[in-house]
Amino acid sequence: MEQPAFLTWELMVVLHRISLEEWGGIDGVRDRAGLESALGSAENVFFYGGGDLHEIAAAYAFHLAESQGFLDGNKRTAIACATTFLEFNGCIDHAEDLVLYDAMIAIARQEMDKAGLAAVLRAQFPRR
Repeated sequence: MEQPAFLTWELMVVLHRISLEEWGGIDGVRDRAGLESALGSAENVFFYGGGDLHEIAAAYAFHLAESQGFLDGNKRTAIACATTFLEFNGCIDHAEDLVLYDAMIAIARQEMDKAGLAAVLRAQFPRR
């Protein structure tokens, strides 16, 4: 697989702010290092694990949600980053919001792992 377009810190922050504008919440970063680590974890899936686009997207969502690096809106930002990554890299958005919401709640409750989230994303965002 060709190297995908990865997310930047700046884009992640923009997605976070958009989420707050739409749904409300407190702006601010609680743990920059945790957020940077989450971004790096997703890249590592590609560079060291040979993961596909959906596994990389799942890593973004899983680790951003887990890090709780923002003061508010962590799960919303996490799924926004994952879906933006998939769309940037040629996947088609057929996502049902409730399916993505349920997946992120399952992640937060430790009822779903990254592989399970990758499967959900694969079903909701097929490759072109």
